[in-house]
Amino acid sequence: MEKTLRPSPTALLNPCADPIFKSLFTQESQESKRALTYFLSALLGKKISNIILQPNELAVECIYDRQTQFDLTCIADSEPINVEMQGVNIHSSFPYRAEYHVAHLMNHYVVKGSDSKVIPKVYQISVVNFNLTSNLKSYFSHYTMKDIDGKSLGNRMNIVFLELPKLKMIPDNVEKLTEKELWGKFFLYANNPNKQDFLKKMGDINPGIKSAMDILQFLSKDEAQWQQETSHWKYVMDVESAKNEASRLGYSEGFEKGMQEGKQEGIKEGIREGREEGIQQGILEGIRSNQLETAKKMMDKKIDFEIIFELTGVSKEVLMEQ
Repeated sequence: MEKTLRPSPTALLNPCADPIFKSLFTQESQESKRALTYFLSALLGKKISNIILQPNELAVECIYDRQTQFDLTCIADSEPINVEMQGVNIHSSFPYRAEYHVAHLMNHYVVKGSDSKVIPKVYQISVVNFNLTSNLKSYFSHYTMKDIDGKSLGNRMNIVFLELPKLKMIPDNVEKLTEKELWGKFFLYANNPNKQDFLKKMGDINPGIKSAMDILQFLSKDEAQWQQETSHWKYVMDVESAKNEASRLGYSEGFEKGMQEGKQEGIKEGIREGREEGIQQGILEGIRSNQLETAKKMMDKKIDFEIIFELTGVSKEVLMEQ
């Protein structure tokens, strides 16, 4: 009997895994396009009619740019949208990452020299499998640029979060669930064998979810998809293990210590030179020094270089030069 990673002939893939999430919405089929159209319409609160998939790796502007690779990028009714599925909130930094992504998205799709009045709205949509905000009842957030009194600036840059864990507290009553809640429940339950009847009911009232379930059934027959999902969960497990190892190495305490030491040195240097930049530079140097020290310790523990970079920001090339 041929060995397979699929646990059983009826087992379904988990759309909360990055590669499965991407495969679900990027198939060259009407079902995949319908699923994505209904999903985006639900999260943005408006009907989407035309979607064109785009390359998910944006070009860098200069050699110092941070390379960005999205899970899914598209143009929906002339508006650029990046959609991410995220399962790990390293250093609680995902909100900052979302801000960077939406800014990069706008910079990439706005034609240089174009009239500022025709700049399109851009959206960074993140489905996160962790609690991002402290408000346990608020599972959905939509951010734009506003002043301190709450007045909107231009609404060109939009950041949207759908926090899946908070949706578990909402009763599974199909008739009372909103479109956003239906999709949240889909991601939570799609591969749960005990929730298939409930998912069918959701599909009966939402054609997009029905299409998503049909695609998931199809993808789940592909061994390569199971290999990708297995690799994803292994990566998540490795990241969590590395975070625990970094904690044992004193990374959290060392980070704060390095930051304080750098701040003090920066203040002294800044006072001597009369420069604000000196203070900021000192703080950055303190942080970088600690990140490098921690990265070296993690390398000695034979932790994967990709995970070291994810946790500390220190690349393999930099480490190999030490």
